Amino acid sequence: MPEKIFTIPINEAFDMYEGCPLCRLKDRLEEQMLGFSLGEAMMEPGVREEMNELGFCPRHFEGLYSMKNKLTLGLILESHLDKARACFETEASGGKRPLFGRDKREAEDAADAMGRHAMSCYICSRISRTEARYYSNVIYLWESDPGFREKLKKQPFFCVTHFSGLLCQAKSCMRREGYLELYAAMAGINGAYFKRLREAVTGFCVSFDHRNSGKPLTEDERKSIERAIAALK
Repeated sequence: MPEKIFTIPINEAFDMYEGCPLCRLKDRLEEQMLGFSLGEAMMEPGVREEMNELGFCPRHFEGLYSMKNKLTLGLILESHLDKARACFETEASGGKRPLFGRDKREAEDAADAMGRHAMSCYICSRISRTEARYYSNVIYLWESDPGFREKLKKQPFFCVTHFSGLLCQAKSCMRREGYLELYAAMAGINGAYFKRLREAVTGFCVSFDHRNSGKPLTEDERKSIERAIAALK
């Protein structure tokens, strides 16, 4: 089947049979978004406005800080600090008041604004929207390309976040027969993988028993904790 431009990155991710393929797509997208936020985004007023409005979560602030362009990050922080300072200067509203003295139209104060700001992130928002398109394109490839079906069935596992995200979207847009087939494939992959992973984690745990002192761990047992975290994220 001839590739379309929107299927190329998905096929590339599914051509590597190691880890969760949708995690690979997300990691690549996250790296691109960090670079974009400190690069081209500064030249687009609409994007800068969205960045100022949504801010960044702690994880992505750390990611931005790890990059080389500290001047651009400083300019972003100037805007965020100005916005926060303006919020802190707003008059307090709310609080416990007498029953007949409460104003139902109370204005937002800094507690409301900063609480909302702390829960938002420009990069997380962009990733979430793009992941929804990835799910749609995976479903499209599953339904239209027999070769892609075989790629999906050969994946080692899907992390629980992407397992749920892809199948929930599939459930909302696929016909029942098609959904059941995709579900069976993915649940079968994860069921077998999680069984092996559980056995490996148990092997790792029992190695701490004094009766197993000196018994070497297998490769799967040595990597079981790292792999379990990757699968359960």
